[in-house]
Amino acid sequence: MRKNILIVGCSFSHHITDGDGVKQNSWVDWLKEEFSDSLYVQNISIPGASNELIKRIVTKKTLEKKWDYVIIQWSTIDRWDYPIQLEEHPMFVRYWPNGSNLEGVNENFYKHYYSVYGAVIDTLENILFTQQLLDSENISYSMITIGNLFTLSTTIEQIKKLMQSYGNYYELQENVLEKIEKIQIPFEDSDSLPFLLKKINYDKFIFSDDERNPMGGGMLEWLYKEKNEYPKSNFHFDKTQSYNFYKEFIKPKILIPNGLI
Repeated sequence: MRKNILIVGCSFSHHITDGDGVKQNSWVDWLKEEFSDSLYVQNISIPGASNELIKRIVTKKTLEKKWDYVIIQWSTIDRWDYPIQLEEHPMFVRYWPNGSNLEGVNENFYKHYYSVYGAVIDTLENILFTQQLLDSENISYSMITIGNLFTLSTTIEQIKKLMQSYGNYYELQENVLEKIEKIQIPFEDSDSLPFLLKKINYDKFIFSDDERNPMGGGMLEWLYKEKNEYPKSNFHFDKTQSYNFYKEFIKPKILIPNGLI
C-alpha cells in the first residue's frame, strides 16, 4: 500500500517555468518521479504563499484526511496573506499570494501596518499552531525553510533592495531579532514572543547547518554552503539544483530516516 505524503510550501517546493518557457522541476517533482509506485504525494505548494496561508492549508488538509507524513516548507516571514473580498463578486473572498511584493493589494499593508515584530510573532504562532495540530492528530512531520527565518531580509528597506537586486539574499542577510521593535506600554502583557521562541520544537526542523539563532539554515544556505551556488532560475533552484537538494538533503535527512522509502 502506498504511503500518503502531504507537502505544503511556497514556490521553492513548486516547479517554476524559466524565461525560455522550460519547466524547472522542484525537489517534490523529483520525489514523485522516483517513488510514484510506493508514495502518494499531494503537493499543495503555492508560489508567493505566506506562512499564514501555508498554516491554513496544512490545517484543512490534516483535518480532512489521515496522512502518513507531512513535510512543511516555511516561507519568508515578511509575506502577508489575507482573504480579500472580490469587488466583482462581494460574496467571495480569495488570497493574493504575492510573496514579498510591496505593490498591488499588498501596498497599503506594507505602507501602514507592517512591522518586523508583527512578522516574527505571526510566524512563530503559525509554526507553533501547526506543530500542536499535527501532534494532536498523531501525524509525523518534518519542517524545512527557504532560508534561516531570522536572517532573511524583513525590514521594508531590505525588502525593496531584495526586489531591486533580483533576490541577492546572501548580501542582504540581517539578524532579525536584533532589529525587532519593542512593544509599547500598555500592551506589554500581549508580548508572547519570548515564550513562543522557547515553546517551538526546533527538533522538528531539518536545518541545513549547525548555526542557530534559534533557527538554522534552509534551502538557500544549503545551496550556498554545499554547492557554492546561487539560485539559477529567477531566484529559484533550477532543475539540477532541485535534484541535488532532493538527492542530498531531502532523501537522506527526511525520507530514509522516517521509513518513507
